[in-house]
Amino acid sequence: MARRRAPKARSATNPRGKSEAEARAERLTWFFLVLIFAALQLLNQNNINIQNWLIPLSGAIVLLGSGLYQYANRWRVSPTTWLAGALLLFLAVLNLYFNPDRSFLGESLVIFAAVILIGLLTGET
Repeated sequence: MARRRAPKARSATNPRGKSEAEARAERLTWFFLVLIFAALQLLNQNNINIQNWLIPLSGAIVLLGSGLYQYANRWRVSPTTWLAGALLLFLAVLNLYFNPDRSFLGESLVIFAAVILIGLLTGET
């Protein structure tokens, strides 16, 4: 008769049943989103112009990359991660090919903040 494996131990600090590695991956995702915003501010203070499409594309890479990493580890990935990443990718493509003069900085930062806020409220990102 096959033996049943014991369920993975969950951290007491993660009430939603996440492993510590999964929670760390989500916090790292939030860190990279904040880092994008901080880098943008530093570049603007030094009068370095960056392309309009770079902000939404970098956010899309972070979110979709995080989603793929979590999925590859068989962790639950929030739909917020996929939707926000896809929306940011859409904004980057729209900006790059159809409307290069339009800046989606405000929309990108709202999406970044929404992902972090939803993640904090629901415990998932």
